[in-house]
Amino acid sequence: MSKRNKHQFHRERKPPASGRKPSWKLTPGDMETIRDELVAYHRLYHSVFQRQEQRHWSMFYLCGQLSNMERKTIEPMVLVLTGPDPNVVRAVQQFVGQGQWDTPVFVQRHQQLVAERLGDPRSVVIFDGSGFPKQGQDSAGVARQYCGHVGKIANCQEGVFAGYVSPHGYTFLDDRLYLPEEWFEADHRQRWQKCGIPDEVRFQTEPELALEMARDLVQRGVIPFQWVACDEHFGENPAFLDGIAALGKW
Repeated sequence: MSKRNKHQFHRERKPPASGRKPSWKLTPGDMETIRDELVAYHRLYHSVFQRQEQRHWSMFYLCGQLSNMERKTIEPMVLVLTGPDPNVVRAVQQFVGQGQWDTPVFVQRHQQLVAERLGDPRSVVIFDGSGFPKQGQDSAGVARQYCGHVGKIANCQEGVFAGYVSPHGYTFLDDRLYLPEEWFEADHRQRWQKCGIPDEVRFQTEPELALEMARDLVQRGVIPFQWVACDEHFGENPAFLDGIAALGKW
């Protein structure tokens, strides 16, 4: 499916399978249940944080991202959740911008939980790219490129994502940030430093990033799957197809 046709497909929203209109009328009991489930889910990741304050601010940031705020940047988030407090703003900024944690450990923990609840050897791993519109130039990898979110060339970040579909449900598995080739030119070095991009990062195409994730999945051996699905952007790339075949996947 081409990116243009894919955008058109996403615009054709279908009604729920039940035939009923969605309802957002939540009772106080519903809200308490959702809160308890969120806290329980977050607790499953406590062991991968190095310090207690990281657990606290990660929960705070998660609540902000799941809120109905239009602008989910740090200052509006703090204003809504705690009120005007410069100390909280600085703490969350430090957690997000300078906090140290081992991302592969988080990913592995997530995939362990996925395997426990949804794992099935007949499952499918889906690779696809997605863009996120941006207003400025300060985000890592931001550039004028095709953005599926708006269906045209726009100033955005682009990521490659791995999704999982089994007979028991579906979820995300992993992701990679795509850095356009222009970000590897000399005039972007200052932006690399500002964004904290490691010097050893090399340019990779979206199919290369997807194949890297597929290899990681097979190497970890945590997620059972047999099939790999993707759109023509990946499927027309011989190196990607050969790499998937070499992993013994269909």
